[in-house]
Amino acid sequence: MPRQKTRREDGRPRKKGWSDWSKAIVPLPFDGVKNRAPGNYGYIVRDIERAFPYKARKCGIYEWKVEKPGGRSAVVYIGSTCRGKPGSLRDRINEYCNDGSHKSELINDVLRRGCSLSVRVKTSSSSENVEELEKALLDRYDYAWNKDRNGDIRGILN
Repeated sequence: MPRQKTRREDGRPRKKGWSDWSKAIVPLPFDGVKNRAPGNYGYIVRDIERAFPYKARKCGIYEWKVEKPGGRSAVVYIGSTCRGKPGSLRDRINEYCNDGSHKSELINDVLRRGCSLSVRVKTSSSSENVEELEKALLDRYDYAWNKDRNGDIRGILN
């Protein structure tokens, strides 16, 4: 019988190798933010463009966290860069911040509900290792916004 996966929002993976969380997208404007692409809700925190200065140019994995009003948070998505295609962590994160990439509907929904999104990264020694890191976490945790190795997308705001 396959092992039951822990919902990622309930799990606590080791911090080893991960950056700190950086606020990336917020629902309301304040000093230090800029507009997202037309048709998208919320604002990009300007500091995210400079976050992870050394790590940002590398390949790796990243996690997105939804921060709900009142301080509760839930890690909802894991992704990776450099799997058979060019791209750095910074490029991929900026793509999500700007237009939401393939998660735009989910991102816009949580922002409309007053939530913010933060991101953290973990670099990898090679593109093969990136895939191994991502698969290991997807096999252990059920991320609400991942379909790959998880099944259906789950809502996290009730």
